[in-house]
Amino acid sequence: MSNYYNRASNFSISQPNFTEITVQNGVSGLQWLSQFMARGASHDSKDQYDAPKCHPDTRTQLLGDINEWIKITDKETGIMFLHGPAGSGKSCIARSVCHDASSEGLLGGSFFFRRGTSDRNNADKLFTTIAYQLAMANKDLGQYILAEVGRNPQIVHMSLKEQFRRLIFEPCCSIPKDRLLIKAIVIDGLDECDDASMQVSILKLLAKAVRYEGFPLGIFITSRPELHIREVFDTKEIIFATQVISLDRIPGVAQDIRTVLESGFTRILNDPRFRTCLKSVPRPWPPPDVINKIVQRSSGQFIYSATVLKFVSSPDHNPASQLEIVLGIRESHDSTFPLSDLDLLYRKIISRVPHPKRAIKVLGYIIAMKQLGRKNSSDSKHISESILNFSLDITKAVLHNQNRLLLVIDQLLDFPHGESYLALNQLHSLISLNIGSNSTRRHLNITFYHKSFQDFLTTKKRSGIFYVSARTIHADIAQSCLKFMGLSKYETDEHHGVLKSFTVKFI
Repeated sequence: MSNYYNRASNFSISQPNFTEITVQNGVSGLQWLSQFMARGASHDSKDQYDAPKCHPDTRTQLLGDINEWIKITDKETGIMFLHGPAGSGKSCIARSVCHDASSEGLLGGSFFFRRGTSDRNNADKLFTTIAYQLAMANKDLGQYILAEVGRNPQIVHMSLKEQFRRLIFEPCCSIPKDRLLIKAIVIDGLDECDDASMQVSILKLLAKAVRYEGFPLGIFITSRPELHIREVFDTKEIIFATQVISLDRIPGVAQDIRTVLESGFTRILNDPRFRTCLKSVPRPWPPPDVINKIVQRSSGQFIYSATVLKFVSSPDHNPASQLEIVLGIRESHDSTFPLSDLDLLYRKIISRVPHPKRAIKVLGYIIAMKQLGRKNSSDSKHISESILNFSLDITKAVLHNQNRLLLVIDQLLDFPHGESYLALNQLHSLISLNIGSNSTRRHLNITFYHKSFQDFLTTKKRSGIFYVSARTIHADIAQSCLKFMGLSKYETDEHHGVLKSFTVKFI
């Protein structure tokens, strides 16, 4: 990358009234730039304006901290990176941040990526969209941006690096800070940009910009915790310029989810459409124990509670009956399913990994081995007692030491060494593969962010082609154990070394 950051403040440009700049055929610079915006990507577009934001009584501390960071003129960390699992409310937070910053005149621009949506599932119009918003947000800045467009209308077709330099970086660095009220740019859902290499390039470009002392804007970015994105933020040149917020470590989430549920159910109770059918329902509705149960099932993910409220408030059904379906008290008599929106999210995420069948196989073995570790597992009753006991010995050992869990699964599935870990690498928005350490050794901890994801995988009606049959996998594990029980204890093949150590110990 060139050293243009070092010379950004050494150029000059005239400051015409940008409303008079024409590009070609009488088209103004602003009109020309607007033709290369991604429709629906900005926070004030019709696609985003009515989309969910944070409930006013939730995320208060987090939003307060973000808003305070935005207001700082000379930020020690020019990027704030907020990441969290699928369904944790990142976009709601980003919209709330945009709303608050915009109301105070501090927002320069925003871009909400969205997978599967033309113009918003790629970065082609990222910087032209933000440049247009910057020009509209500040007249002085607009003069610089639109003068550049007037000099070179083809800037909209140049590389992202050139667009960022000419339309955002250099104009922003040329305005005295006391004349630039805007303080931040918001980019939401970076992981939903289809090109992973482009995601990395954007991050490196932005990180280099904020390290330049004359660049006046902070950049707030949200994303799922995909491995390649987290690796960029762990590099030396970026880590010191970034403040990282992990949503799965934010306290008070359960209470926030409870607030959302209570507010949502109150809204349903007061809805004139449901007044008659809910008239005889005992109050309070739902009772506190039901609210507690839904909060517990949410596993800290707002999307679960939002999905429940959407299902219960279906205009064509009785909310009380719908809630009983959610709780499993009543069966649904039509094709609707309480968690269909959540299931769609899971299917989309799994479908995008390089080898979905392999990933599902590994997830199935993790789930099955945990079930097998429970003595009264009904799915394991079909396995003969001696093989079951042997399988239990192996399962308990590897669950106690999860460092070896994926290595053992490699052997059970006859995968090359490390293949199971690679298969799960693209599912960081659904599971956590944390490598921690203590005073003696490093350890791996595998965690499902959301219990409903396990339920999805093990319920054929919900998961379809991604269904995991624990019963079948238990039988596979037993068959593999039979195979390895026949190994000589003098076996020295490195690939079988881990499992051999258990067979020697337990038989």
